[in-house]
Amino acid sequence: PDTGQRIPAGAFVRGRETLTHGPGGEPFDRPSPSRRFAIALHRFGWVKDLMVLGDPGGVEALRLILEWRRAFGTWNAFAWAPDVLERRVFNLACAARAIRAHASEAEAAILARDLYRQADRLLIIKLGPERAAERAVVAAIAGATLAGRPGERLLRRAMAGLVRALDAALTRDGGHASRSPQAALELLFDLSTLDDVLVQRGLPAPDIVLRAMDRMAATVRFFTLADGRLAAFQGGETTDSRGAIAR
Repeated sequence: PDTGQRIPAGAFVRGRETLTHGPGGEPFDRPSPSRRFAIALHRFGWVKDLMVLGDPGGVEALRLILEWRRAFGTWNAFAWAPDVLERRVFNLACAARAIRAHASEAEAAILARDLYRQADRLLIIKLGPERAAERAVVAAIAGATLAGRPGERLLRRAMAGLVRALDAALTRDGGHASRSPQAALELLFDLSTLDDVLVQRGLPAPDIVLRAMDRMAATVRFFTLADGRLAAFQGGETTDSRGAIAR
C-alpha cells in the first residue's frame, strides 16, 4: 500500500530509486533513474501496488495504462522486448477485471484489444526454448482472462505451446532447466495463477501442467532455507521469506 499510495501522489519508487512525475502526470515521457528501473516501469509491476488501494488505485491504473498506450502502444524496441512484454502481459491480465470496472465501454474495448495483441505477440516470438514456457503460460492467462472467441483462440494456442514447452523447461527432478531455484519458483507461481484462472472459468488444467506444478513444488521446498528464504544461485537473487526479491 505504501508504494501504491506514492504513485497518485506523483512518484514511482523502486528500491532506492525514485522517478517523480507529479500528481496527474505520467512517468513514461521522462528518463528513468536506471535501465533496471525502466524495465520494471514498462513491466507494469506497479499495477498490483495500485490495486491494493481499491477504487482510487483502479482509476489511477487505468489512467496510467492509457497514457503508456499513447506513447508505446504501437511498438517500441525497448518496451516491447520479450522479457518486458512477458511480465507486462501477466500484470495486465491479473488486474484486467478490476481495472475494467473503472473503464468506459470504449476504454474497456481498447484494453481488451491491447491485452490480446500483446499476448499474441508473445506466442509468435521465436527465441528458442529459453523462457518459451513462461511466455506460453502468460499468454494462456491472458487468453483465459479475455471473453469471447478471441480469448478462446488465444487460450487454445497458448495451452498447446505450453504443453510443448514444459518438457524443455523442466528437468527430470522437477527443477528449472536453467538450474535456478528462483526461475523454478517464478514459473511455479505463473502455473499456479493459470490453474486458478482456469478453475474460475470452469476449465480443467492439462495433466502435464498439474504434474509439473507438483514436481516444481517439491524442488522449491528442497531449495528453501531454514529461515524461509530461497537459496540464491544460478542467476537467482536474494529473496525474503515470501519469495519476493530483496532490494
